[in-house]
Amino acid sequence: MRTRLALLGALLLAAGAAQAQEGYAAPGFPMLPHRRPLPPAADAPVLRSPVLPRFWHEPNPDKQLAGRTRFFDFVMAQAHFPDAARPGPGQPAALLPTGRLFVSVQVRPDGSVRQPPRVTRRELTRPTADYPPAAIQALDAEALRVLGALRFARSPAAQDSLVVPMRFITQ
Repeated sequence: MRTRLALLGALLLAAGAAQAQEGYAAPGFPMLPHRRPLPPAADAPVLRSPVLPRFWHEPNPDKQLAGRTRFFDFVMAQAHFPDAARPGPGQPAALLPTGRLFVSVQVRPDGSVRQPPRVTRRELTRPTADYPPAAIQALDAEALRVLGALRFARSPAAQDSLVVPMRFITQ
């Protein structure tokens, strides 16, 4: 009888947790912020990458350099400093986040990128806490937009991963 009650209690708790409202915290417990990627802009066209070689597997140094050059040419041509990361009219220009993001990308055997890529490290000119959260989210969203659209040549490998540095500077 006790095991049935314990099982029934566990099922009720699981069902209650599944139906809990998003953004609700029990009294006395702090609400933890949820990180969500920014939705793509409605007017932004879908980014399509050409099929790029898996240059990191290439034993020939010349072909490896050519593949790496093609890869970074595509990334540099597509990535732009997002307008949402620029400070507003009442904010000083020093709050413009510039620096590098390191993004982990996992490539499936069919050449597609496992969604979503993940920002693993930020090396900005100032500590991340000095910038508005919306500016940091805009940089992350731009990096994920560009690197999430990558396509690579097929490979018999189960899955590859690479870390891509992306530099954000203003001109």
